[in-house]
Amino acid sequence: MFTIEILMQAVMESRDGILIADARAPDHPVIFANPAFEQLSGYDLEDILGRNCRFLQGTDQAQRNISILANSLEKGKHSIVTLRNYRKDGSLFWNELSISPVFDQSGVLTHFIGIQKDVTARVVLEQRLRKERRLLERDKENLEQLVVHDTLTGIYSRKYFEDQLRTRWDQLIDTQESLVMMFIDVDYFKGFNDTYGHIAGDDALRKVASILDDSLRRDSEFVARFGGEEFIVLATEMTAEQAIMHAENLCRSVRDLDIPHAASPHQFLTISCGVVRMKPSSMAQPEVLLEQADSALYQAKARGRNQVASCEP
Repeated sequence: MFTIEILMQAVMESRDGILIADARAPDHPVIFANPAFEQLSGYDLEDILGRNCRFLQGTDQAQRNISILANSLEKGKHSIVTLRNYRKDGSLFWNELSISPVFDQSGVLTHFIGIQKDVTARVVLEQRLRKERRLLERDKENLEQLVVHDTLTGIYSRKYFEDQLRTRWDQLIDTQESLVMMFIDVDYFKGFNDTYGHIAGDDALRKVASILDDSLRRDSEFVARFGGEEFIVLATEMTAEQAIMHAENLCRSVRDLDIPHAASPHQFLTISCGVVRMKPSSMAQPEVLLEQADSALYQAKARGRNQVASCEP
């Protein structure tokens, strides 16, 4: 048979801390605490009775969940919150507090009963997992940046170019617009590296990339480093004549950098450019555009470099 003695014994034997506070008295003083709460908090019963349980937060009162708890108490509602609490010796523990109102037979709020659990291990684990998740997200973002952008020049990478080529090809099949590709190669670049060293070579590539990138005016245009000393410009909304003129301007702009190149017959750093303009078709693959641009680049280099050649598919 269930009796008050059994209930009291269960409360006293509970491994969770249990408090009862007087809801009718000013500041809701604690009128009961079981041994588990004494063990959890480090406070003796005489330290606890008659005090509002906010003493467990010490000076750490600017906790969002304290406001949530106070609002629930004011409305006489059940609430579960997790708070930073402090033991008598000052050590921190995370306390999961489940507090419920107790009403008498007339429906008058008389007491609050709070059940407390030390969830420090769980909270610390959650914090560590959140930190690790943030680090993983940051690493993922950094990796995505490495995939999207070339680490040396800061312009788009070959991987990004290949993805965009396929995407734009498919889009333009529907719109029947033409796609322009400029395949660019820095002339006699191996000789440049052999003469001036790789540090100077890297600096020259960054300057060429900057010239190419600064020349773009539309959102539909972008430049990518294809590999080594090779670059790709991909654009729409250009006629064949405009594309050739744009490429010729690029050649002049790079030459006007006046970067000495003793291993080149031109004596300064120059580029060659192959231009192709094609209307995407479902009957062809986008790689054909790259092949045609590469063929045009070969022609420009065969004719003496520092110039533009175009290919009409």
